Amino acid sequence: MKDYRIKITIRNDRLLSAMESSGYLSVAQFTAAHGLQYQRTSEIFNGKLKPINSKGDLVPIAQEILNILDLPIHEAFTDRQLKGFLQTSYEKRVKEKDLLKIATPVKNHELLMMEKDVNKILAEMLGDLPPRYEEIVRMINGIGKMSDHTYREVASILNLTASRVGQIYNKALRMLSRPSNLAKLKNAGIRDLYGVFKNKNVKKMDIAKNVL
Repeated sequence: MKDYRIKITIRNDRLLSAMESSGYLSVAQFTAAHGLQYQRTSEIFNGKLKPINSKGDLVPIAQEILNILDLPIHEAFTDRQLKGFLQTSYEKRVKEKDLLKIATPVKNHELLMMEKDVNKILAEMLGDLPPRYEEIVRMINGIGKMSDHTYREVASILNLTASRVGQIYNKALRMLSRPSNLAKLKNAGIRDLYGVFKNKNVKKMDIAKNVL
């Protein structure tokens, strides 16, 4: 099940930007100021009406718009826009995390870069552990391709007691929680990532909680 239902409306940003630069806040204001027919003007802006006819010439309303905005045809329309669109609006169901990516693309890019840095630091930290310690941390937190396991499940797989697995895991966490490691994670932006990305390396690993 998705979280949101959004409607996507196609509009020509080239025309809209030129119109707004000329001081008009809306297509309605633009058409009223120049005595244009609102319906046909809107259809040029959203691509429902093809701006050129079968001979490749601009239709009258498109020519009027370009004359007013002082735009040559190649700056007003892409090759695809010249062909028009059969459908000019779409409805899509999205999850909240995907909606946030659309709504805040710059912030999302920053977070993705932070996530990459944090994951790199976590990988280096795990690589500094003794092999058995690293293996247990990864199994318990589900890091990598494996799913997370309980102490008892790890003990059964590695032929250890659950108590011994707990001892190794807690010792590994103490090693990972050295001040220098925690400082690196803070500087990489783990606080901003926690709760935003459902990334196992960040969300599930107990070491991350020590930084918050």
